[in-house]
Amino acid sequence: MRELKRLLSYLGPYLRDLLIGGLLVLVETAFELVIPVLMADLIDVGVEARDLHYIVIKGVQMGVCALLALVTGLLYARFAARAAYGWGANIRQAQYERVQDYAFSNLDRFESSSLVTRLTSDVTVLQNAINGGLRPLARSPVMLVMGVGLSFWMNARLALIFVVTAPILALILFLVVRKVAPMYGRLQKAMDKVNNVVQEGLTAIRAVKAFVRGEYEEEKFQAVNQELMNTSQRTFHFAVLNLPAFQFTMYTAIVLILWFGGGMILKGGLQVGELTGFLSYVLQVMNSFMMISNVFLLLTRSLASAHRIAEVLDEDPALTDPAEPVGEVADGSVDFEHVSFKYHADAREYALSGVDLHIRAGQTVGILGGTGSAKTTLVQLIPRLYDATEGVVKVGGMM
Repeated sequence: MRELKRLLSYLGPYLRDLLIGGLLVLVETAFELVIPVLMADLIDVGVEARDLHYIVIKGVQMGVCALLALVTGLLYARFAARAAYGWGANIRQAQYERVQDYAFSNLDRFESSSLVTRLTSDVTVLQNAINGGLRPLARSPVMLVMGVGLSFWMNARLALIFVVTAPILALILFLVVRKVAPMYGRLQKAMDKVNNVVQEGLTAIRAVKAFVRGEYEEEKFQAVNQELMNTSQRTFHFAVLNLPAFQFTMYTAIVLILWFGGGMILKGGLQVGELTGFLSYVLQVMNSFMMISNVFLLLTRSLASAHRIAEVLDEDPALTDPAEPVGEVADGSVDFEHVSFKYHADAREYALSGVDLHIRAGQTVGILGGTGSAKTTLVQLIPRLYDATEGVVKVGGMM
């Protein structure tokens, strides 16, 4: 959660759009909650008394509320889209700028395919969390509290059904979210593997064709693609359980309300319009539970992506420029003094060990060795693409 809060700081000027979008959702919800009350009056007063004028007035009021809810909903979509995509652009920019500061040793920690995924897919997950999650996040608590409150106001005895059914639904949704939470991280890693195989295959496509290794590359891709498919199936197999749980609880509540409410109507303790309006609030309360569960699923996936993005932003560059860097060197001489190097601090063996090398300015030197003998590693130490683990490398007599 800490990573997600930190990434919210990249909203910048789009924070205003996000707040306006949340406010518009609250206004839209208020208009929608008024409609069932008007509908109950329309049935119990207008229809029962056969007062056409009263029915028209209430109908117009319901239509105005619905129209205003539609307008505020459309305005919300505009502001939410600006906030989501502006936020995503800022995060991608921040990641890309951070990667430009990386040394080769930093890049060794991240595969290029993983960086591409973090710049694209993971940012898209966060954008979807704003686009698809802001509305229910602001709307659901209001609908839940006001829906339950108005239900008790209309008929406290029938509203007790919420006390039984709502905790059951909440428990099921909690178990679903708890099960799915760790799966989203594995899903993004499986996507990293697919991108890695695709990148390697396309980069070396000429070599693949020259050595007729097309079938081998196809098998590699099929393996990682199958893993991504299986991981996605397992993840969303549990993620979609919130829908049947919601439907089961909602229809159970409706049946119970119709059963007890019908008995109350027959005894004269409840009017038809009240039962109709009450059912509307039942649907709104249950829908608010459903939206809350979807928000938690979006938030859970967003936390996994936010953690991956934060890893890129929190990576400290291994090489930093000194406060007063040397602008030019006296000559092109190169000196290695007892240089040892390994790519990772916890590596068991050194790639280079105890190297002493002195190359005079203007001298041409050839470095010979078998594959994997660290020829490239030695050369990369000269322009300081890596820092020596032990010893000193000097160019023109300067470290």
